[in-house]
Amino acid sequence: MALPVTAVLLILMRQIASQLKLMDVPEQRKIHSHPIPLVGGIVLFIVSAIILLQLDDVDLFSKVLLISTSFVVLVGLLDDVFQLSAFWRFLVQILACLGVIYFSGVKLNTFGELLYPGWDLQLGYLAIPITVFGVVGVINALNMSDGIDGLAALSFFIPTLTLAMISEVSGLSVWLLYVLIALLVFVFFNLSEKYKIFLGDSGSLFLGFVLGWLLVVYSQLNFYQGQSIYPVTALYLVGMPIYDTIYVMLKRISSGKSPFKPDKTHLHHLFISKGYSQSQALLFILLLQIMMIAIGLLFLRFRVAEYIQFYTFILMSVVYYKTMSYQWVKRNIEL
Repeated sequence: MALPVTAVLLILMRQIASQLKLMDVPEQRKIHSHPIPLVGGIVLFIVSAIILLQLDDVDLFSKVLLISTSFVVLVGLLDDVFQLSAFWRFLVQILACLGVIYFSGVKLNTFGELLYPGWDLQLGYLAIPITVFGVVGVINALNMSDGIDGLAALSFFIPTLTLAMISEVSGLSVWLLYVLIALLVFVFFNLSEKYKIFLGDSGSLFLGFVLGWLLVVYSQLNFYQGQSIYPVTALYLVGMPIYDTIYVMLKRISSGKSPFKPDKTHLHHLFISKGYSQSQALLFILLLQIMMIAIGLLFLRFRVAEYIQFYTFILMSVVYYKTMSYQWVKRNIEL
């Protein structure tokens, strides 16, 4: 059902996007040259809601997640039309996260033995603010990565498929598989020249919100009683978007700019500035993401100490930052 319903809705919404003022008009920092419909996100949300409501084995968390997601999608739609300030986007994201925590009870309770062997880093009273910070961070990492066709969607697809495949079969994992099928339909349209459609902020915020909460819920059960991943494994699943976002924000701050002001310093911009096509840049970035996830899964499979995994992740982030800085300096010199 997910496949035909998504395709039909995308075609219908594409026809009325201009009337709804859901069009991405080209400007200086954009790569495309003509207006593109911004309806992918709202279609994915509608299809996801229809699927979840039809499943029998739906737990409280899944229901609360869907309701909270609707507010995030709404603010994304408003942002697509009216270009909201960062304040309103963050406010709604934070309130939506608090809603999930309050009504479902799901939150980050522990980071595991993140810093030192034998020390389970319990969050206690900091659990709620750290959970909100983490989920909002994932939302905006995915949102900021949405710069070339297919990148945000597939940056959600790969870690989500990983979680669905390594977890026990449940209503949530079944729902995720249907969502991923719908997402593949969107990617087909997104990569098409004739029928191109963008996610829009409604879509990237939707995917980021769902992914952020999936990382929370799959990392917080007791590992020996059904937990899918260590808390530190979550970092590897979204490592590339996190690295890219932190690098870009630090670069903007060091240049005296707002960390939320769009520019062309993302990893995909670097590839394109070096003469690679969008498709080539997408392939390279996804390969890097798959490699990072594979490292995380190997650590998980062989039960490598969590603190070793964490410090390895930090070391890799330093390597990423230094490499990106060197490549941009080299590129500017060549120009």
